Amino acid sequence: MPQHWTGELSGTRARQSELEWLSPDAERIRAVLGDGAVTWAVEVGQDIATTISRKVPALSDGVAPPDTLRRATTSTALRALTLVAGLGESETSLASAEVEEIAVDFARQGMELNDLLRAIRVGYAVLAAALLDAATRLIPPSESSGELRRISMLLFEVLDDFTGVAASAFLEEQSAWAAGVSAARLDVVTKIIAADPIESAHAERVLGYPLSGHHVAIIAWSGPHSNHDLRAIVDPVLRHWGTPTASLVIPVGLQAIWAWGAVTPDPTRALSSSLPAFGDTFVVAGQLGSGMDGFRKSHLEARAVERLVRLRVGHPPTTTAHEHIALEVLLLADPEAAVQFASRLLGPLAGDDPRMADLRSTLSLYLDMDHSLAKVASAEHISKNTVTYRVQKALSLCTPSGGSSTDLRAALRIYEWLRDAPIAQW
Repeated sequence: MPQHWTGELSGTRARQSELEWLSPDAERIRAVLGDGAVTWAVEVGQDIATTISRKVPALSDGVAPPDTLRRATTSTALRALTLVAGLGESETSLASAEVEEIAVDFARQGMELNDLLRAIRVGYAVLAAALLDAATRLIPPSESSGELRRISMLLFEVLDDFTGVAASAFLEEQSAWAAGVSAARLDVVTKIIAADPIESAHAERVLGYPLSGHHVAIIAWSGPHSNHDLRAIVDPVLRHWGTPTASLVIPVGLQAIWAWGAVTPDPTRALSSSLPAFGDTFVVAGQLGSGMDGFRKSHLEARAVERLVRLRVGHPPTTTAHEHIALEVLLLADPEAAVQFASRLLGPLAGDDPRMADLRSTLSLYLDMDHSLAKVASAEHISKNTVTYRVQKALSLCTPSGGSSTDLRAALRIYEWLRDAPIAQW
């Protein structure tokens, strides 16, 4: 039986001592095809590693150790040579343990899956070119076309499996790494929120976030079928208070996050800009706070707003800041007691028909606008006589509150917030 053409492969350097790591496939190739084939595979592996390092931007800062990358690419070259020469089983995978190792390393270094997939595409092109060039050089022209086609088909067939093995190893490690980091960060922020003793420097190391300066806490959540990346909402929301300089995001559920942003305050932005909305995502925010205590208080304020927003089942998603509903937060600290208070005071005025809605609207404006008939008439586009009639009618329906409008204003604020809430029985 004539020797396979791969037995004529050779490298440009002499066989070296085992300072470089080689997989078990190397000895099988050496025994059947000779030292030249092993040297050729080692050099191709080096070429693949060099090309990947040059063409994948994420590797430009030396994220993956060169020796680890070279072991993986050399192992792949040896596996490819084994498959082309027919030395292994037909179902032998091109992906080796070394390939899984480098995929795991990519994940641990915080790289993205796209970085790994690009590295595979770049490396695979170098490997295919090396094999096809070698076959063209060593096989007589009359016989080469069939072999070149066979090599091309073989490499194409094993690419999916190779990519799948590497991607699975990457995603499993990425998930485990992210869960571990998130768990550690959640433990630290839980201690800060509970005002437990914790060293600031240690907390900053674990969180990767500065605890000095000014912070705004954010909580965001969406439905289970949402495709919205919750991390993407953080910066746009922070810009309402100033210029973001750092952020911390911790997943706390399938579609929920706690987040904090360090900002350089700009008071003019809050006056001139409105909070952005994000489709099917609910977002709530605390007030601007300073230092570790501000970090804690802003989160507690965001949690208080979250509780209120969640009371209103069926309402569309909104972005709500504590500073805009601080009074409601206080009034609704005990929602059931608040409903009882408002119901007793408003009486029939809490009805859900359009007439009662008009009366409540006019009365609320009247109380908020310092009892100015002209201002209310202008705001609602009605006559002052109509304002007078509506106010008197609304007051006649309410339970007397000793002549003070404070209780009545509070009751109307409670009603407006909870009018459709399931817990409310008016």
